[in-house]
Amino acid sequence: MTDSARDRIDIATVQNTYAVAIDTRDWGLLATCFSPDAQIRYGRPARTTGREEFLKWAPEFHDPLGPTLHQNSSHRAVVDGDHATGSCYLHAVLVAGSGESAESVYGSYTDEFTRGPDGWQISRRSFRASWLTRTTRPAPQA
Repeated sequence: MTDSARDRIDIATVQNTYAVAIDTRDWGLLATCFSPDAQIRYGRPARTTGREEFLKWAPEFHDPLGPTLHQNSSHRAVVDGDHATGSCYLHAVLVAGSGESAESVYGSYTDEFTRGPDGWQISRRSFRASWLTRTTRPAPQA
């Protein structure tokens, strides 16, 4: 496997680790996805923040929710030495804490990455939502 192929796999792994960290509420793992000077653009309305503010916001937003399922797909990355640009699609299901409703958020992340001593990390992330659906009927229980 060439270095750039390995790099693209490692970058997709960071994007997937971000999703797993949020869904498992593993905020320490989430922190490993970002460089210390990372800038993140997210939310409705969109706002840009630094890593520490984002890491404070993420549990405040997600902890009151019920189960969440962040699914990343269609990973792309272009590697240039210790820097890379990339993107992936997102479909996130956010169940209300009551379990009586849910939102599905569709969109894409556009990322910049830096490679440091701990491997690849996101240094810039921007989320662009493209569709949102809401439901108020829970799935039947098996």
